[in-house]
Amino acid sequence: METTTAGDLVRAALAASVERLLAADTQLRLDASPEAVHEARVAVRRLRSDLRTFFVVLDRRWAFALRESLVWLADGLSAARDADVLLARLERQAEMLPAADRQASGAVLRPFRDKREAAYGRVCAMLGEERYVELLRETVAAVKSPVFAPCAADPAVDVVPTMLEDAWSKLRRTVRSRTRPAADRELHRIRIKAKRLRYAAEAVAPVAGKRALRFAKRVARLQAVLGEHHDAVNAVRQLGEQSSRGDAPFVAGQLAALERLAACAAHARWRAAWRAVRERRRHFWRAD
Repeated sequence: METTTAGDLVRAALAASVERLLAADTQLRLDASPEAVHEARVAVRRLRSDLRTFFVVLDRRWAFALRESLVWLADGLSAARDADVLLARLERQAEMLPAADRQASGAVLRPFRDKREAAYGRVCAMLGEERYVELLRETVAAVKSPVFAPCAADPAVDVVPTMLEDAWSKLRRTVRSRTRPAADRELHRIRIKAKRLRYAAEAVAPVAGKRALRFAKRVARLQAVLGEHHDAVNAVRQLGEQSSRGDAPFVAGQLAALERLAACAAHARWRAAWRAVRERRRHFWRAD
């Protein structure tokens, strides 16, 4: 049986992300829907994360340059997706208000709808830029001819632990260095590290086996809790900015209070999710 090399694993992971991005590109051109924007952003984020995870297997200068070229697209997609998430949250919270305040919430939500429309306009404009077309060509070429480090010829099972340990150690250090109780900005950093670890575990699953996927699910739950916390904190901040110049500050205050409750609930759950990740982390890169 032919041994899967580290290079084979990397090429497959990069190809999956680029294929996802190209599929999302088609959907965006047909209909720039929230789902299409979400899929495109996930594809770009995963591709950038894979390039970071596989630094040990890739030529670092080449991988870093490709990661940096994707920042422009990632930022544009993130602005649109973040506007979607925020508006959807606020619309759900507005439904919980008394009838009179619910009717007045339209004035509070109008600027957020305008911001979302502007973000989508920028995404549509990006699709027509030569820079975007060239970026797609660059990512396809990267999958066809990645620039590898010498260890790419080594068996993948020998390299996987190094890649996972790097992502794991960064998450663990970030968790350990937090204040007690953890500040909002610290939980956001933990979320970012957790996302990278999750993507890394999923990327190596073809070699690492089911244990890596089970571990990734635990990390995904941690990421979800921290994502809920981040989205709620962001909503509170933006509502605070809006209430100072809006037409319905009382309604904005009510929405902010609901979001603060959501943030507190997520804050209370994150440590249990972290313990579940820490417990599952037992040589999860070994195949079943």
